[in-house]
Amino acid sequence: MYHKRKRIFLWIIIGLGTASFISCGKGAGSDREGAGSGAAAEAASGAGETDGVESGMAEGGTAKNGRAEGGTANAGTDRGAGNGTAETEADTASPEGLPGGADERPEQKGAGTGGKEGFASGEGAVPGEAPASGEGSVPGKAPASGKESVPGETPQLPAKASNLAAFAPEGWALIDSVELDFNQDGIPDYVGVLEAAGIEGEEGWTYQDAPRILFAAAGDGAEGYRLDFQDINLIRTRAEGGVFGDPYEPLTAEGASFTTHAYGGSAWRWSEDYTYTYRGGAWYLTASETIYGYGSYITSYSRDDWDSGKGIRKERSSEFSDMEENWEGVEDWDSEKYDLEYELPLDEPLTLEQAGNRWWLAKDRVTDWEVASVTCAAGVELSEEQVERPGEAYLEYCDEDCALYSFSNGESGLSYLAMYRWEDRTLSVLAQEEDAINQPELYEGKIYYATDIVEPVKYRTAQDGEAQTAEEEDTVGVRLNRIAPEGTGKETIFTYRYPEEEQEIRESRIPYLALIYEIGGDEIIAEVYIGGKPHPFYRMKTDGSGAKKIGQVPMAVPLAQDERNETELGI
Repeated sequence: MYHKRKRIFLWIIIGLGTASFISCGKGAGSDREGAGSGAAAEAASGAGETDGVESGMAEGGTAKNGRAEGGTANAGTDRGAGNGTAETEADTASPEGLPGGADERPEQKGAGTGGKEGFASGEGAVPGEAPASGEGSVPGKAPASGKESVPGETPQLPAKASNLAAFAPEGWALIDSVELDFNQDGIPDYVGVLEAAGIEGEEGWTYQDAPRILFAAAGDGAEGYRLDFQDINLIRTRAEGGVFGDPYEPLTAEGASFTTHAYGGSAWRWSEDYTYTYRGGAWYLTASETIYGYGSYITSYSRDDWDSGKGIRKERSSEFSDMEENWEGVEDWDSEKYDLEYELPLDEPLTLEQAGNRWWLAKDRVTDWEVASVTCAAGVELSEEQVERPGEAYLEYCDEDCALYSFSNGESGLSYLAMYRWEDRTLSVLAQEEDAINQPELYEGKIYYATDIVEPVKYRTAQDGEAQTAEEEDTVGVRLNRIAPEGTGKETIFTYRYPEEEQEIRESRIPYLALIYEIGGDEIIAEVYIGGKPHPFYRMKTDGSGAKKIGQVPMAVPLAQDERNETELGI
């Protein structure tokens, strides 16, 4: 999730979920207008909205048919990306022969003490006294005695507390906790989750629009507990689970590690598990697992293990036609072969803080988007007034240093790539393209992004029974580019063009095309999504060298098509 951004979104917001959205509900040709990163990603990004669109899906995850049992983490991760996934009514409807609908969420065993009930009071947490009035705080500093947290703001937790519940500020409640001994001193420690307390009204409970707080408390014996960390990015809110509702699943722990869990969606479901381990006085993301699919039919599986340095990816077709062909007679999809399985080398593990900053929903926690200055790189022709601000844009990538996004301008008809830096609040427009800019990501000092190749195409049509020829602008391929953070040194490192027909005038329309990629361990895995047709996958170095096809989804295609796919690259 953290290497692609994909990631997520996307790993999977632009990934398989978005691909399903497009293939189920999108036509060819002129319908392709507005299908760039802005439109598709924005549709997929509205976590929790259910007015015609299900969102809040993982950048890559989907429901498992049965959760991990016991108190230990599952190793693995999603593609980053990723990804959020939008669903329309067409997606949620069950195709003939496929089961659909939202089953009960599988029970998770060996988990923390929290649950969905008793949020207002904090029941189910480690026994402790209610916090004294005034232990709450406004963001960044402790408030004066008796001052409550401002609704919607996230308080700074106290440095010490006599018991776990006492870490909860005024107006907040401890909803879950799990015991472990992460510093190996023989004294019980805890990891917990806090939520702004609900308000009971005539129509039931309502909850403040504030992030949940993940925190760790180290036991100090008779001294009580000491705050080790707090984070507002890594736990999904009630609104970030899609139609399924609150995606939260209880924490689990083993040894010096704890794991967060989430589960959501509806007919299309996702799950995600992230494991953090305490080593050498710091927390690291050491393992993750995400799953995405339709009911029990898993279309995308990701598992990352930073101890081994390997990421595992497994892919099946998310086209309903392919799913229907394979559905009959299969009782256990976990044991069924995938269309494509491959490994991706991983970079060094992220700290918990880095993982939180790079989590694809972290941007939704930001409340202050002040811009101190705006600059444009050489070759970018745009006035300061025409530059879209980060608070108004769909942010496609963020880390501890910056956020990246793209936007278009109606007057120029161009698309632009922008970077916002947290430290000095500077906004820089780095590049402009004639076509949509998708999935920007910063990796090892280079910014990567995808663009469409749009050219005039002649199609054979018919009107009033007579054959005619029509020429129109259409997407004929995709590119992967990279530039320096200053906007200089642009390179196109990968190009895919849809196979040409022998005739100058095409008899059939070019299907929807999109490039989805993930970077890790100085390698890139690029998937070319082709609507209604097999999606080829390629492996290459980060400079584009050594590009080689590693497979496709679905796996089975006519030999002639497979031979033609081998000659598609133009680098």
